Amino acid sequence: MRAIILLITLDVLGVSSVMMDKSLKKKIEGNWRTVYLASSTIEKISEGSPLRTYFRRIECVKKCKEIYLYFYIKRRAKCQQYKIIGKRKQEFYQAKYEGKTTFMVKMVNEKILLFHYFNKDKRNKVTRVAGILAKSKQLTKDEMTQYMDFVEEIGIEDENVQRVMDTDTCPDKIRAR
Repeated sequence: MRAIILLITLDVLGVSSVMMDKSLKKKIEGNWRTVYLASSTIEKISEGSPLRTYFRRIECVKKCKEIYLYFYIKRRAKCQQYKIIGKRKQEFYQAKYEGKTTFMVKMVNEKILLFHYFNKDKRNKVTRVAGILAKSKQLTKDEMTQYMDFVEEIGIEDENVQRVMDTDTCPDKIRAR
């Protein structure tokens, strides 16, 4: 039932998984950095929290039926590397991280990716997160407007948006696959 609600929500928002467009598959692979995150539960993306992800790399495997997400989480000021495997289920991906996470990725341009996910933790609390990944450290005014529109459409309050790039002190290099 939740999968159907997610698909309807994504359809209403006009958002579809980037994986459905074969010409975009190769464009999402590569090095990415988290610039902003927004969450329905602000505590989940605060510093030291498990959903404050500092992305480094995305890889598509098995014709993008799986996506490997490489990122860091900072706990007690120490960076811990994570590799999460998302498995495609229709137009979205599911992964096990801090419970169950269902996500989608949307290509804005060659330098910007939007992502949105629902995280259901071990206490069955659902948190919505919207983020923007970039190849650079700054966004243009137009890119920031697109992100804020995306956050609003998902129903996350503007005051729940945080620039995480400024607290990213984790290594640039990441061990992939």
